[in-house]
Amino acid sequence: MNRFIFLSFLVWAVTAQAQFPSPQPCSGVCGSVHDPAIVKKGKDSYYRFTTFGGISVATAPDLRGPWTLQGDALPGGSIINLPGRTSIWAPDVHHIGSTYYMYYAVSTSGSQNSAIGVATSPSMDNGTWTDHGSLGILQSPEYNLIDPNLLIVDFGASLLLSFGSYWTDIYQIELSDPLTIAPGASPYQLDFNSTGVGATEGSYQFWWPTNGTIYYYLFSSSGACCNTPPNLPPPGEEYKINVCRSEEPNGGFVDKNGISCLSANGGSLVLGSHDNVYAPGGEGVMYDSDVGLVLYYHYVNPTIGYDIQDFQFGFNILSFDVEGWPVVIA
Repeated sequence: MNRFIFLSFLVWAVTAQAQFPSPQPCSGVCGSVHDPAIVKKGKDSYYRFTTFGGISVATAPDLRGPWTLQGDALPGGSIINLPGRTSIWAPDVHHIGSTYYMYYAVSTSGSQNSAIGVATSPSMDNGTWTDHGSLGILQSPEYNLIDPNLLIVDFGASLLLSFGSYWTDIYQIELSDPLTIAPGASPYQLDFNSTGVGATEGSYQFWWPTNGTIYYYLFSSSGACCNTPPNLPPPGEEYKINVCRSEEPNGGFVDKNGISCLSANGGSLVLGSHDNVYAPGGEGVMYDSDVGLVLYYHYVNPTIGYDIQDFQFGFNILSFDVEGWPVVIA
């Protein structure tokens, strides 16, 4: 370990928040994981989808593994004719009716020449995915069409897709069905943070009843992602997972202190750097009947490396504090 990395590690050890537990154990293929999406199929079959290539797929009998690579969901890349079509980003997978829907992004680093696409499968098994191409959301200088996440409201009565990164951060648009933008719908802004050295991106929404109220939680990755020594950001400015919430799925999000996440840089920390976990982000949330509510993400283990191919898969168990805010507990 070189001197810079060692000194940086000492800074994290001093500043890390002690309340963060270590990631749950992982076996099998736990590295080279970026922007994971997890879906449980049946009683004991887990599918993990990750950024790059044609969306890498791994399966396991348990969230802890052992994870086994199965190949790419879209081996030839996306049919969207944009740069980056053979290295697809940020999958988001949902089971609706008898069909699995995989939303994804086509882009290149630092570019707004991006698009959000969708593919479908009856089983999630490789060789069964059909790529439908772009959803047709129009490009804009206000946002970037990456990091899609579908929120299913009222058991399918409403479908809301959030997306975005950098520029003016997180937006949302209504869908009339999983493959179609609602007639007359246009994107509107959910979350914006003008502070720090990095963006707010990688949004993930879910709803949960707490203290008799159904809240819609908006998770996001905030800060600088993917830096390597000697270009690490100041401690605390690296990727971290924040949360906001609202009683409505499409706006009014605030943090624990009631600060607006749209107009006043609000956002409450759920998981930050600690111990050998650096810059956690690219998160998602799922309910698993075997272990409870799960927060999953990628992170850097400085003892392994900072390069993209070194990113690790992590997950922790979530609970809620007395005021109904998510807390990592194990």
